[in-house]
Amino acid sequence: MEEAEAGGFVEWRPDVDPEFDEKAFPGLGIPVRAIRGWAQYTLFGEPTGPRRDNEQYTGGPVWHGFPVPTTDAEKLLNYLGVNWISRADFVQAVLDCDVFVPLLGTGEPLLRPVPGTSGREVIAYSSSAKVPGRYPRRWRVTVRELLADRPGTGLTLDPGTGLVRSLTAAELGDVGPAERRSRVEEPAPEAGPEVTQALPELVAEFGMEPPDLLERHLRYAADHARDHHFELTPGECVRYLRGFAWRYRNGVRRRAGQEPEWPADLGANGLIAHVDETARPRPVPWTFGKFSAFGTPAGRFAWHRIVGAYVGFAIGDALGGGADPAGPLPMGGLTRHLLFHTDAVLRGLPPVPAGAVPATLPEPDPVGWLAVATRHAGPAPAEFSALLATALAATPAGAVALADVDGEQYAKDVARELTGSAAGAEVTEGVELLISLFQALLTREAFALPVHVRLREAGGDLAASTLALREDRDADDVTQLESIGDGRSVRSVLGRALFAAAKRGYDPEAAIRLAARSGPVAGAITGALVGARVGVPGLPWVASLTDLGLLDDVASDVFWYFNRDGLRTETAEHARWERRYPSGRFTPKPKGPDLRSRLRGSLLAGAIGDALGAKTEFDSIDRIREIAGPDGITDFIPAYGGVGRITDDTQMTLFTLEALIRAHAQQRRTGSADVVHSLQMAYQRWLHTQGVTWDRARGPQSAVEAPDGWLVTHQELFSRRAPGLTCFGELEAYGRSGVRGTTARPVNNSKGCGGVMRAAPIALWSDDLAEVFRLGAESAALTHGHPSGYLSSGCFAVIVRELLHGKPLLDAVAAARAELVKHAGHEEQSTALDAALALAEQGPPTPEKLESLGQGNVGETALSMSVYVALTTTDADSALLAAVNHSGDSDSTGSVCGNLAGAMYGEEALRESWLDRLELRDVIVGLADDALTEFGPGAPGDDRWFARYPVD
Repeated sequence: MEEAEAGGFVEWRPDVDPEFDEKAFPGLGIPVRAIRGWAQYTLFGEPTGPRRDNEQYTGGPVWHGFPVPTTDAEKLLNYLGVNWISRADFVQAVLDCDVFVPLLGTGEPLLRPVPGTSGREVIAYSSSAKVPGRYPRRWRVTVRELLADRPGTGLTLDPGTGLVRSLTAAELGDVGPAERRSRVEEPAPEAGPEVTQALPELVAEFGMEPPDLLERHLRYAADHARDHHFELTPGECVRYLRGFAWRYRNGVRRRAGQEPEWPADLGANGLIAHVDETARPRPVPWTFGKFSAFGTPAGRFAWHRIVGAYVGFAIGDALGGGADPAGPLPMGGLTRHLLFHTDAVLRGLPPVPAGAVPATLPEPDPVGWLAVATRHAGPAPAEFSALLATALAATPAGAVALADVDGEQYAKDVARELTGSAAGAEVTEGVELLISLFQALLTREAFALPVHVRLREAGGDLAASTLALREDRDADDVTQLESIGDGRSVRSVLGRALFAAAKRGYDPEAAIRLAARSGPVAGAITGALVGARVGVPGLPWVASLTDLGLLDDVASDVFWYFNRDGLRTETAEHARWERRYPSGRFTPKPKGPDLRSRLRGSLLAGAIGDALGAKTEFDSIDRIREIAGPDGITDFIPAYGGVGRITDDTQMTLFTLEALIRAHAQQRRTGSADVVHSLQMAYQRWLHTQGVTWDRARGPQSAVEAPDGWLVTHQELFSRRAPGLTCFGELEAYGRSGVRGTTARPVNNSKGCGGVMRAAPIALWSDDLAEVFRLGAESAALTHGHPSGYLSSGCFAVIVRELLHGKPLLDAVAAARAELVKHAGHEEQSTALDAALALAEQGPPTPEKLESLGQGNVGETALSMSVYVALTTTDADSALLAAVNHSGDSDSTGSVCGNLAGAMYGEEALRESWLDRLELRDVIVGLADDALTEFGPGAPGDDRWFARYPVD
C-alpha cells in the first residue's frame, strides 16, 4: 500500500516473522498471523520510523516450542500447529512437498484401512529421520505424485511422533495431475552407498565372523535410533560399525587369553571411554546419544533425555567456568559434584520406592572408582546455588510409576536429603521447581514440551517473572539476563538459568552461552534443561567434552537402575553392579515357585487343560455330563486315539516357544532378529505337520529345503487335532504369497481364539510389558485380523509374564488392562475383562456363570472366561476342571486357563496322574528348560545349540 506524505510517497511493508519461509511457499501468500506488524518505508527503501503492530500476530512455531523443521513438509506442519494457516491452506501447500513413504517388501507403499469406513490412507513421513526402522526402503516423492494414481485415498503424516496429522480423501479432493518423474527409491542413510561400501571393507579388516554380523548389527542400531526419532548419518553408521568391530576383535582376543588392544584415537574409531568399577577406561562403541546400546525400553523417563541432561549440564558447567568451546571442554567441579550426588542416590535408594526416603544417604567414597575417575576436576563452586545440582540427581529416583507413590514428591524428598537441613528455603524452593521441570522434560514421549510451557504449568513468582521477560522477544538477551538479581543469590542464579532456557531453549547453543555468562551453576542448569528436552544429538560441543564417556556411562547407569525393566531383570549384572555401587540391595527372591517351576507349570497345565477338553469341544454341559458323569469332566476322556492327547492349541503353543528361542538365539549370535518372522516360520512348520507339503507351507520368503530345528523332529506332532480353519487357511495363504498379516494390515476380520490360545510363551520375550503386549498382538495378527483376535493375545501374554514373576493375578490383569486400553479397538476386550472381574465377586465358578461370559471360541471370551476361572479357584486342579466344564470351546479355555493356573501355582501343584499320561510331556518340559537356558545369563554359544535352534 502506498500513501502520499510530505516529502514523497511512502509504502507500508509487512514485518514477517523470520520463521515463515516465503520462498518455499509462494502460493500461500503471507499469513496475516505471521505478520508482526507493518513498517513505513520511502519508495527508495529507506525506513521512516512509523510502525503499526498487528493485533492478530502469533509467534512462530519454534518460538512456541515446536521442533525445528528440517524439511518443507515439517515447516507446513508447524505453521498449521500455530494456526498461521488453515487446514485448507495446508492441504494445498503440502501437495507439492516432498515426503518419505515407507515401502513394504513388495515395493508398494504402506496403506492401512481408515477405521469405521471402507477407505484407505497412505502412510508418509515429513522427514527421513521419522521413518520407522523396519522400513529401510522408502520413496521420496511429492504428495501430489503419491496420490495422483490413488484417487480416494487419504494421507496420514508422521504417525507415532506425537505430532501426527491425518487428511481424509475428501479433504484432499482431486489432487490434479502430477509431474511425472522417474520414481527412484531413496535408501535410508544406513542403507546408502557410503555404508554399503564400508561394510565389506570393515568385515575384511577385522575378520568378522559371520560376515553379515556387522550388517545385522547396523540394522539393530539404526532401528533403535529411529525409535527415538533420530537418524544415524552415513558417517555415524561407519564410525559406529568401526567401534563395534574393535569390540568384536577384542572379544576374540579375550577368549584366546590375550589382553585387549585399542586404537590411540578412540573417537576416530567410533569409541568412547566408559569407566569400569576399578576406574579403568572401558572403550565402547559410541551411539552418538541416539540409542541405548543395552536396549532397555523407556519407562517413565527416556534414556536419551537423561543422558542429554547430564551431558548438557557438563557443557554449561565448562562454559560457565570459562572454557573455550572451540577447544576441549574439561569436567568442571560442579559436574563432579553432580556425579557424587548421583552415586549417593544409586547406592542409597532402592530401584523402586519402598517407604520413606532414608534419613541419610551415603557419603562419597574418597578412594572409590568415581572419585579416582574424576579427580582431575576442580572443586565445586562454594555458593549455595551449587546445591541446585541435586535436582537432576534426585529426579530419576521416582522413575518407576506406582499407584501409591507420587514420583515427583519422592524425588523432592530425595533432594532434601542431598541438600541437607541447612540449605535454606531458597535452595529448597529452587530445587523443587527444577524437579518439577525435569519430571516433565525427561518424558518417554516422542515430543517434549519446552521449558517455557512447563514453567507456565508450574506457576509461582519466579516462573511468572521469567515468562514476563520472555514475552519481550526483541529485547536484548544480555540486558534482560543481567536484570535478574545480582547473579549470586540462589534465586538470581536459578532465575537466570530459567530465563536462558525459556527464551532461547529452541537454540541450545544460544541458551547455554547466554546462561554461562552468569557462571557455572546457571550454565549447567540451563544445559541440563535443554539437554533433557533435545537429548545429546540436539546439544552443541558434545564431542569437545573430555569426559563424555564417563557422563554417558553414569547417566546410563541412572536410567538402567531406576527403570522397571532395567538392572533388576539382569541378574547376571548384579555382581558387577554391587562392585560399582555397593549397597547390598537387590530385589529379594519372590515367594512361591521359582521361574522354572512357573514356566513348566504354565506349559504343562495348558496342555492338560487342552487334553481335558479335547473330547467335548463345543458339547453342551448336558452332553458333557452324559459322557463323563453327573460331575462333568473330572479326568481325561479318550480322544484322538488315546488318553491325555493334546490338540492344535498345545501344538501351536510349542511352535510359538520354539520361535522365541530361535529368534533370541539369532539376536545373540548376529545382533538382530525379526521375531515376528520367526513366529511366522514356526507356524509354517506347524502347518507342515498338519499334512501340507513343505514346498507349499514354507512360503516364498524361505529358501530352507526342509523344515529344520529340534521340535519338528517329533513325529507325534504330525497329527491333525481339529486345527482352526482360520489359522490353517491364513497360513496356507502365507505359503502362497509370503505376505504376513499385521495389526496395521489385517489379513481378515476374524477374532477367533486361535491367536490367544498359543500366546502364553510370548511372556518370556521381554521384561517390557508394552513390548510383550505388542509381540503378543503381532503374533496373533499373523492369522487373526480383528482387534479382539489380536489384542486378547497381547493382553494374555502380559498377564502370563506378570504371573511368571510372582505377581498376583489381579495385579497381572490390571497391568495387562493398562496396556490394552492404549490400543485402538480395545473396547470389546476391555468390557469382557471387566465382566470377568465383576462376575468373580460372586464366588466360586459354575458352568452357568462361566457361560454367561461367552463360549470361549473368540479371543475376548476365551481370555475373560479363563481369567474368571483362575480368579475364583484356589488350586490348579479345580481351575483346570472348571475351565473345561461348560458348553463352549472347552479345549481352548482349558488351555488358556491352564497357562494361567500353571504360572500361578507351579509345576509341583499339578496332578501327577495327569502329568504321567500327558502326551509330549517330555517335549514340553525340554522346550521350557531350553527357553530358560536361552533367555538366561549363560546361554550356549556352541554349534550344537544353533543346530537345535537354527537361524530363520
